[in-house]
Amino acid sequence: MLILDLDGTILSVNSFHRWVFYLMRARFPHLGAAGRLRVACATLKALSERKMRLTGHEALKWRLQKLWQTAIEGDGGASERGLVEELMGYVRPELAPLLKAVAAGEVEAVMATAAAGDYAYGLGRSLGFTHILATHPMRAITEPSNVGERKRQAVLDFIARNGWQDRPRILFTDHEDDLPLIRICDAVYWFGTESARTAVQRMVPGTRLHAGFSGGLETVARHVVMQH
Repeated sequence: MLILDLDGTILSVNSFHRWVFYLMRARFPHLGAAGRLRVACATLKALSERKMRLTGHEALKWRLQKLWQTAIEGDGGASERGLVEELMGYVRPELAPLLKAVAAGEVEAVMATAAAGDYAYGLGRSLGFTHILATHPMRAITEPSNVGERKRQAVLDFIARNGWQDRPRILFTDHEDDLPLIRICDAVYWFGTESARTAVQRMVPGTRLHAGFSGGLETVARHVVMQH
């Protein structure tokens, strides 16, 4: 089964930054001029407090999730569709054949990301995923994002629920935050920097980190066989 990260992997950009820009631009026509200005100002205030280190990244994300939820209320899903459409323009072309296979149901796959589910669920569906693990939109302020060990456990719980414990796990990622996931996978396709790949490879000598990806399911199958 395939496990694909979103930011920097499926997408060539970090969706968090695009989401923040969307909020800053306040592209919410249903709110009117005054409402849009309030959203833009609230976003800038939250970012300023983060820049001054008055709050952490987790608190910032939670705050932006609540701001987003308030801003899009009553828009019939238009804002989410707009952001998803924008993000679809950043999908890595080399992953198109693989994503096509995922959408066609030719392989079991899950998109596992720290991105806010407020848009990640819709984006995942647009990419062809049935299974999506993301940071929950209605989480408590004390509940962390779907990252690191928490992401690893979410993936393991998902695998167990589906009875897929014996299937080879193929991970697509770009960041060392996914080291807990990397340690439980049979093969990894790396989309981060070469220096980071080298450093992570030293930490997991038993799992090969392939630089980038090209091809389709046959490439994945070949590398799994080689790994074993």
